[in-house]
Amino acid sequence: MTQRQPALVVGRSAELHELAETWTAALRDGARVTLVGGSAGMGKTTLVNAFAGSMADDAEVLVGQCVAFGGEGMPYAAVAQILRELVRSRGQDQVIAWAGAGWESLGAVLPGIGSSPGPSNVERLRLYEAVTLVLEEAARELPLLLVIEDLHWGDPSTWHLLRFLAAALTDAPLMVLTTYRDDELHRRHPLRAVLAELVRQRGTSRLSLGPLDDGSTSELVTAVTGEPPSSAVTATVYRRSEGVPYFAEELARAAAEGVDMPWTLRDALLARVRQLSEATQQLLRTASAAGTQFDHDLLAAVVDTAPESLDAALREAVDAAILVPDDTGYRFRHALLYEAVHDELLPGEHTRVHGRFADVLGQRPELSAARGHDLIHHLFAAHRMDEAFRAALGKASDRSVAHHVALSLYERALEVWDLVEEPESVLGDHPVVLQMAAGAAVWAGEPERALALIEASLRETPSDGDPELLAKRLIIKARALGPLMRPGALEALEEAVALTSSEEPTLVRALALDFLGSQLMLAGRFADSKVVAEEAIEVATATGGAAYRGSARNTRAIALCALGEEEQGLAEMAAAREDSEARPRTASRFWVNWSNQLMLAGRYQQAKDAALEGVELARAKGLERSSGAMLLGNAADPMIALGELAEAGRLVDRALDLAPPRNHMIQLRTLQAVLALWGDRPEEAERILVDFTAALEGRTEQVQFQSELAIAYGWLKLLGPEPDPAAAWTAAQRVLRGPLPHSPSRSWQLGFLAASALGAGAGTRTDRDLLAEQLAGLAPCLNRPVWEAMVVAELTDDVETWRATVDSPTVAAGPAVLLPYAGIRLGRALIEQQDRAAAQPVLARAAERAARIGARLLVRRAEDLQHRAGLGAPRRRSADPTALTVREREVLALVAAGHSNGEIAAKLFISTKTASVHVSNILAKLGVASRGAAAARAHEEPELVGGGAGGRSAGTA
Repeated sequence: MTQRQPALVVGRSAELHELAETWTAALRDGARVTLVGGSAGMGKTTLVNAFAGSMADDAEVLVGQCVAFGGEGMPYAAVAQILRELVRSRGQDQVIAWAGAGWESLGAVLPGIGSSPGPSNVERLRLYEAVTLVLEEAARELPLLLVIEDLHWGDPSTWHLLRFLAAALTDAPLMVLTTYRDDELHRRHPLRAVLAELVRQRGTSRLSLGPLDDGSTSELVTAVTGEPPSSAVTATVYRRSEGVPYFAEELARAAAEGVDMPWTLRDALLARVRQLSEATQQLLRTASAAGTQFDHDLLAAVVDTAPESLDAALREAVDAAILVPDDTGYRFRHALLYEAVHDELLPGEHTRVHGRFADVLGQRPELSAARGHDLIHHLFAAHRMDEAFRAALGKASDRSVAHHVALSLYERALEVWDLVEEPESVLGDHPVVLQMAAGAAVWAGEPERALALIEASLRETPSDGDPELLAKRLIIKARALGPLMRPGALEALEEAVALTSSEEPTLVRALALDFLGSQLMLAGRFADSKVVAEEAIEVATATGGAAYRGSARNTRAIALCALGEEEQGLAEMAAAREDSEARPRTASRFWVNWSNQLMLAGRYQQAKDAALEGVELARAKGLERSSGAMLLGNAADPMIALGELAEAGRLVDRALDLAPPRNHMIQLRTLQAVLALWGDRPEEAERILVDFTAALEGRTEQVQFQSELAIAYGWLKLLGPEPDPAAAWTAAQRVLRGPLPHSPSRSWQLGFLAASALGAGAGTRTDRDLLAEQLAGLAPCLNRPVWEAMVVAELTDDVETWRATVDSPTVAAGPAVLLPYAGIRLGRALIEQQDRAAAQPVLARAAERAARIGARLLVRRAEDLQHRAGLGAPRRRSADPTALTVREREVLALVAAGHSNGEIAAKLFISTKTASVHVSNILAKLGVASRGAAAARAHEEPELVGGGAGGRSAGTA
């Protein structure tokens, strides 16, 4: 267990209680994350120390400290400290075993374990998963409390890993407790966005610390001085400290030592330092150049002082509570104390001290606590720009460096470009380094930054320069635009292809063609996509690019399916598997596309199995919770079709917890809306779909989302509480009449929803002819018979056709909701023919089928239809003769919604005269004289209609 200093904590009982409750929840329900924020000196570390101390007998406490060099965080510093402690306490072999398939990636944070990962995004995710597995497995042996201090000093790699942990940690008894200074987070501080994402994760909470009140301040002064202070001292401490605990403590120490109480915290801190010998003060100023913590051997090499003198000065600093010893060195007792000491360095002294650190680290790199990053910092701080520039670019181009770190180093070098002699002699000219920085930003998941950098590179690229170099930069631009879902990616890729030679195949041309083919496919330009993919296959074959060939074959297969050659397309995709597995990224793409195409073909069980197989393979590669998350949605989709709604919902929730990319997030949220609708939560479905209005209306380049959203929206507008067949018709037509084709399978589903909208009163006879023409023009697809049968039933809408649909094996092979839906439609048709005796078992069977799969919306609609038609058990009257009957509540809801007696009669399958009688009875019971007054009462007192005025309408089913 990492040792913590005894904590002097007062006035924080409520906060300690909240942390204790969070810990209990972590033990009971699984991992929790708490973000403790407060301004400098507000007692964040003191609170954490007190809580950690209370956990000593119940948990292993592991502490990691984020370390900053000149405002830039040391990569993975806190994570490395935590893992090193685990290696010490549990053994290296055990940690490797816990890390699973991705154990070698731990070399990025623990030198000597495995190898440092390469620069790909896949390797970064493999590291994240390995760390997650290690922490989970360690916690299952003994509950873990992880403390990550000073998150505001962390680097983007640490922040991204923390965000991954918050999403990926599951039911392990583990709590992550972080601290950060909220007063340092200016409006554009990158940590703000990370914190905003973290608090949206389930199991993550935020705890903000404010100043102490006067009573708690008095208690703190008593604890520091050992005796109750006078009222004058308490008032002075409280007034000057403004309730900031660390300042109050320092003022109390000054008072106890007979020193005049200073007016500022900095003065209070420096007053204590200035009581030390001049040699110790000089040592502290020198040590502060290393950061908040430093290694003894490094400091000894820098100061070049006799060991006895160095030890004496360090002991004096420790005895004065300025420094705190740890395993191999020391740390300043408080970050504010470190800052006060460091600010005492004079300009010339600052430059010389950092230069001395740089000299030592250059000669003895084994003393680097940050694997060379501190050397770069010291070189910049010493104003040795040429050396710093070369060191930064050398480190950034090292394939083992994390993408966020590489990006930071590239940008640091670019900032001083004009201050360096012959900067282009290191890695290339200015646009080359901009291109490298943009590439690092793409793989770091920073598309906005990548776009800005690559556009700057393109502006500086001469039009008559190397065409393949320009093509590479255009490809990076397209990669940046894709995640942002902005226009321009296609144009950039088309230009990149045009710049490469069609006579001499190259890998750059293969990459450009492959990427262009996939983007054309996503844009719905399937014929163009097929042509481009076929050329990409040829070029990749000629240049030995197996992964590019596998990816291009994926694209060609999807295009074939969309163009009506589904069997051939599925065969092509199956054959592409071997090539696709040449690289993790293309392998992931294969499993995503393969499972999706099986889903579109109506092979739901195969689609589910393929998606879950992809998840298992991702797990074997240490990527289960990253690329595997993308496949969870592809497994949930066919599970919905198979009627496994509850399990599908769990998969969707899990995938969303893992913060997927925006394109996968749209798919998952759409599935979430579909599940909410079938679960009879239409308001939730509406809220979700509203977020994607632009995609629903086709105002994005990736049109595949439009059809998926339109299907969900169409069902909602047909079966929701406020049916709007015209809106369902419009959504379907926006796709069917669009300029680009969509998947034939989804187009047929939209054709069915359009037919249902027509049957519910939308459109005209001309629109029926239009729909027939549209469906006749669709490319063939394997599940056309299912949707064609449903279209015919909707447009014919008679007992015989619906009975044939309910009994059809073809429809039974379609999505599980279709049979209960068709049963409800058959029951309605029978009721309209006055054959209520036949309708009752049909509707009961439909409700039973819907209940079996968890489609509560259809259960309720079947039961509501039986109820309105007077089927089933008779309804009991209330004992209160003035209370509204169930039927009268239904009538009042329709009156409040503005319906006439004739419309009420049609909706409730009663005569207009009966509806009129009900309205008269309602007016009498409510004691009102008009329908308008009754409607007003219903809106004022929703309980009169059993909920919101207007209730739920009958809809089309």
